[in-house]
Amino acid sequence: MNVKDNKQDKILDASIKVFSKKGYDLATIDEIARKARVSKGTVFFYYKKKDNLIEKAAIKSVPVEEITDVNKRDHKSAKDLLIDFGLSFLKKYENPDLRNLLLMTMATKGRYKHIDLALRTMCFQEMSKMFLKLEELVKQSVPDPIRKAFFGSLLCYVIWWNDNKISPEDYVRNLTERFLNTITKKD
Repeated sequence: MNVKDNKQDKILDASIKVFSKKGYDLATIDEIARKARVSKGTVFFYYKKKDNLIEKAAIKSVPVEEITDVNKRDHKSAKDLLIDFGLSFLKKYENPDLRNLLLMTMATKGRYKHIDLALRTMCFQEMSKMFLKLEELVKQSVPDPIRKAFFGSLLCYVIWWNDNKISPEDYVRNLTERFLNTITKKD
């Protein structure tokens, strides 16, 4: 890693921490620069305006890469696929700053074109690919509301992270078992 990448990463990491605590509107470039231990000018060298930094930090909070990675892996069963997805999703949000930022990001999606695009990519492209793989494994279609229920359950775990009574691993395994029982149940 060269010095440029290191400074840029330090600024991005600092912005995630500051945005997570203060929000996008109240956080200042001065605070981010202090947290990153760089000058304000250095922040603006890498990110020409605050909105560029907001978009970069917000996009980092969205699990597109994690879902894409799950989609690239081979899974022997629907259970393996859902557990891989669930654990990959929740692992990202072990970091409380990314948890807070994800919620802010979802709330501000309409203000920033690139944030909206990242959320759409996650929800409509990568999630759809994952559920198509799931449908191949269970040999039946999964209705959209049921798909969203699985994702929503993971999101609830993220929202109430500190209040959950079971570990992320146990939660994902339990959710997966119940989800598969629901979609494979014969009427």
